[in-house]
Amino acid sequence: MYISCSAEQSILEISNDGESLIAGYWSHERGMCSQPILLQWKDGKVESLKSVNHLEACPQTSLQWDQYFLIPGWIDAHVHLALDSLDFYQCLEKWSQPALIEDNIKVYLRRYLEKGIVAIRDGGDLPGFSWRAKNKVEEGIWSGPQVISVHEAVGRAGMYGRFLGRGFQNLTEWQEEQSGFFNQGIDQLKVIVTGLIKFDDFNRVGPTQWTVEELKEIVETAHARQALVMAHASGEEGISMAITAGVDSIEHGYYMTSRDLELMKEKSIAWVPTVAPIGNILKYPTNRYSRHELDTLKRILDTHLARIYEAYCLNVRLGVGTDAGAYQVPHGDSFYDEIEWLVQAGIPRLEVFGRATHENAQILGQPELGKLEIGTPMNQLQLVKNFN
Repeated sequence: MYISCSAEQSILEISNDGESLIAGYWSHERGMCSQPILLQWKDGKVESLKSVNHLEACPQTSLQWDQYFLIPGWIDAHVHLALDSLDFYQCLEKWSQPALIEDNIKVYLRRYLEKGIVAIRDGGDLPGFSWRAKNKVEEGIWSGPQVISVHEAVGRAGMYGRFLGRGFQNLTEWQEEQSGFFNQGIDQLKVIVTGLIKFDDFNRVGPTQWTVEELKEIVETAHARQALVMAHASGEEGISMAITAGVDSIEHGYYMTSRDLELMKEKSIAWVPTVAPIGNILKYPTNRYSRHELDTLKRILDTHLARIYEAYCLNVRLGVGTDAGAYQVPHGDSFYDEIEWLVQAGIPRLEVFGRATHENAQILGQPELGKLEIGTPMNQLQLVKNFN
């Protein structure tokens, strides 16, 4: 049994039964408690959270957690375990060495736990590295956060996303192969609606891959199998198509419009805006991009942050996802970058925390996560020092 201690970037081994004084706690449901609490757990689950009266003698406990707050573990709603955040093309070449990729993934998984991240949603890879990682964590072979995996994405053959999935020539081929696709195992379905944004041309996005009617059928097929659908989509056309098709979440969503947000609010579609892939290029500068590209990225970033704040004000469902594995978006560490980007957008920090825990749990389809309550497993929680 363990608990993540992001305050020290470590994983603490604990007994199945125990108790400790803590400085307080926070969760979306309970709010903030900033007074000493006696935390007790039994069979690996929270049994009680008792206030300690300062006029009483504090109970002696073997664990010294009185400088920590207890909060739900973070959830990263969008990662790619098979990518290394350093060099996309070199990383793809290394996919021919599965043992090397798996060794890297084991390091990433441990890093997530050290950072207090207890669950991640992986956006897929063609060889199935993330799916195997999910299974090895579940079987107790590897240590790591809970992994929700799409296994591989559904995209159009020959268009963007060939590293994410096999690709289908048309809807007919998808219809013919969908049973085998689902039977290989998925937690959610990911559909690629558009290509990538262009760093050298504002408001330009790679082409859409499906018609609205095709996209609707793909979504309905997944929903019939009780699978949530995450849609890679940017640009006004692609985002509008994804909303019309009834996806459950829009990933990235660069160039989101006010009308898009209103429709997403109406349909309860979540948005995972992944700021880090553009913001971190500016935050951690290198000589990789031209001045024109950097100026374009700054313009994209500013408009993206403004739209995120608008989404917050409209009470659109917002998730926290990093796109970890993308360039300058390292696994684990970039989660804190993403939190800071959302705070910079204007969302109060504790509101961001609520989206990084409670809301992300809904987006993952795992509502038991992101909570602090009696009965919550200790390995779904984390210890932090402050909220600044």
